[in-house]
Amino acid sequence: MAPRKRRSAAAKPLARSAAPTRRKSALPGFFDSPMVRTAIVVAGVAGLAALGIGLFGTRRFNDEVLKPLSAATFVPLANAAAPQAERAWAETRPWRDQVARILNSINTEEVRDAIADRLSQWASRLR
Repeated sequence: MAPRKRRSAAAKPLARSAAPTRRKSALPGFFDSPMVRTAIVVAGVAGLAALGIGLFGTRRFNDEVLKPLSAATFVPLANAAAPQAERAWAETRPWRDQVARILNSINTEEVRDAIADRLSQWASRLR
């Protein structure tokens, strides 16, 4: 019968119930913050844009990257939002008329004089 090899402690398999321990990060939870992740994404996009401008030149970058990208994203959004914006503008017409009447009633010589007096009193208090 062949002799058995002894297992060392380092080669011992992990128990199935115990999960391996993870190292603790120096900044726990710092990169989990949505603000930090957003800042990292913005910095990455700005870096890629700078790299693209450096490689292609400003005119080529504008023609080959920015214009197609804006055509693919902004134009469909604008087309989808335009009817809603027109409807909202039409629905707010009475409110806008009321605000205009209020502003016109306030915009008189008496009100302007009263505001000028208050501002001069306030300015004299600061002196």
